[in-house]
Amino acid sequence: MRVGPGDVHAAAARLKPGAKLHLNSAQFHAPITVNGKRGSQNKPIVIRGPKATIGSDINFAGYRKKANELADAHQKAGSFPGVYFLADDASLLLRDCQWVIIEDLLFENCWPTAIYLDNCQHIFIRRVSFRGGTFAIGAAGPYTRHLLIEDCDWVQDLDSHGAADILSIRRNGHVRADLSPGDCALWGKIPWKAVHGARKEDGPVEVETDARAYDGDFFRAWTIAGYVIIRNNIITDAFNGVHFFNQASVSTKANFARNVVIEDNWFIRVRDNAVEPEDFAWNWTIRRNKFVDCYMPFSFEMQTSGHFYVYGNLGWNIHVPGPEGDTHASGALFKLADQHQADGPHYVFNNTWLLRGPIVKKKRISGFEHRNNLLGYAESAEKFKWKSCSPLGNNWSANKQPRSDVDDRFIFERACFTRSWKSLGIVFDGDFIGHPDFPAALQAAGYKIGPNARSGTVKFIDETPGVPRGLRISSPPTAQPFTIELPDQTSIVFDPRDYVVGAWQAAGPVSLDDPAFVNVWPTPKG
Repeated sequence: MRVGPGDVHAAAARLKPGAKLHLNSAQFHAPITVNGKRGSQNKPIVIRGPKATIGSDINFAGYRKKANELADAHQKAGSFPGVYFLADDASLLLRDCQWVIIEDLLFENCWPTAIYLDNCQHIFIRRVSFRGGTFAIGAAGPYTRHLLIEDCDWVQDLDSHGAADILSIRRNGHVRADLSPGDCALWGKIPWKAVHGARKEDGPVEVETDARAYDGDFFRAWTIAGYVIIRNNIITDAFNGVHFFNQASVSTKANFARNVVIEDNWFIRVRDNAVEPEDFAWNWTIRRNKFVDCYMPFSFEMQTSGHFYVYGNLGWNIHVPGPEGDTHASGALFKLADQHQADGPHYVFNNTWLLRGPIVKKKRISGFEHRNNLLGYAESAEKFKWKSCSPLGNNWSANKQPRSDVDDRFIFERACFTRSWKSLGIVFDGDFIGHPDFPAALQAAGYKIGPNARSGTVKFIDETPGVPRGLRISSPPTAQPFTIELPDQTSIVFDPRDYVVGAWQAAGPVSLDDPAFVNVWPTPKG
C-alpha cells in the first residue's frame, strides 16, 4: 500500500501479515498509530518510506518554552522536572503489535517522541534517521521484548555538526576532526542543569531559558522484559544514549531489563550518560562501541545487577563540556550508586581509553572486575590536570580513611571511591594505565590493586578523537588470563591467542562468544 498523509491512517488500520505500508514522498504531520497488528516471522508487516518525513514543523526553539513549562508544572506537583510523562505522545505509536519492521524513514522534530512501542514483541527498527526530539525511541510494557535497533542515527541537537560526523563515520569510519565540539549547543553552550537540574540541587526550572526538551534518550525503556539488541547506530549531540528504567516491585524486578546487547555503536558528544541501566539489570553485553567526548559513558547506578560484560570499547574523553564554569564538566568513565548488590559479576576488560578524567571517583559497586584495560591520558587536553584524572578520583589520599561503621563508610564514599574491595568483590588487575598514581600510590592509600597492574608511558599511534585504529600502542603488554562466569553459572578461562591489554588484538578487536540468546534470536524471513 503506497499512501500519503491523507490515507495513511486508514491504511494502517488494514495492515495484515505480509503487508508493506510504503509512505510516499511527503511530510506526515499527524501522528500515526498502529494498534493490535500482528505479522509473523515469515510474513512480517513492513512500514517504510525512504523519501517520507514524519514529524512537525516545530523545531527546538519552538518547543523549548512549552517543554520548560511542562517540566516546571511536573516539579511543582512533586515529581522530577521533565517531559517523560508525555513520552507516549509519539509520531509513530505501535501498541500490542508483533513482527513489525520499521525501516528507511526520517523522523524530524518529533516532540517529544518519534517512535513509541507499547506492549510489543519482535519489532525491528533499521536504517531510520532521527533529527531533533526528546526521545528517538521509547519502549514500555512488561511484555515488551525482542527489539532490534540497528543502522539508525540520531542528532538530537540540530545546532551542531552531528550530521557531518554521521556522514564521515558512514563513509570514512571516523568523526570529523576539523570541527570544534564547542560549536555544538547542547555540548558546549547549554548548562547541564538547564536540561536536567532539579530544585533541591540546582534551583527551580527557568521557564524562559532552560532546555528541558533535550532531557531524553536515543532509546528509553520503562520496565520492559528485555531481549534488546542495539547495534551499529550513531548517536550524536544528545543528552543520553541508551537508558533503561526498571520500576517493578521488589518481588518482580528480576523479570525486567534482562538480556541486552549494545554493540558497534558510536556515541558522540553525549552530554550526560551514554549507557544507563537503572534499578535492576541482568545479563548485559556492551562491546565494541566508540565513545567520543561523552560526559559519563557508563552510569551504573543500579540497586541490584549482575552478569555485565563490557569489553572491546574505545573512547576519547578530551573536550570539556558546557559553558565556562559549568558544574557538571569533569565527568568519569563510570557513575556509581550509593549502595549496590551484585546478582552476578560485572566484567570490564580489554577496553582502550584516552582520558582527561578518572575511571571512577566516588561511591561503590560490588562484583566489579576491571581487567586488562589500556588507559592513556590526553595531556594536551583543555584544562588537563594529572590530579583531576587520577584513575580512582582525586580524593584517594592515604590520609583519608573511612571509619569501620557502615554508615560512616557510606558518608565517606559520597566523595571517595569505596575501599571495601574485599567485601564487595572489587578487582583491578592486569590494567596498563599511564598515570603516575597507578598503581603504587593508590595501593599505598589502601586500594588493593592486583599484582599484575602496570603503569608506564602510553603513547597512542594517533590521538585524534574518533579515529579507532589510532588507539593502538606499538608494544602492548601481555594481558593476564582470568575466569569469566557466564549467566548459567558455568565459567570459561579467557585467554585468547597472543593476548595483550586493550581492545585491539593482533587479529582485530577483542572478541568473546555471543550471548546464548543472540544465537537463537528470531529474525524475519519475509
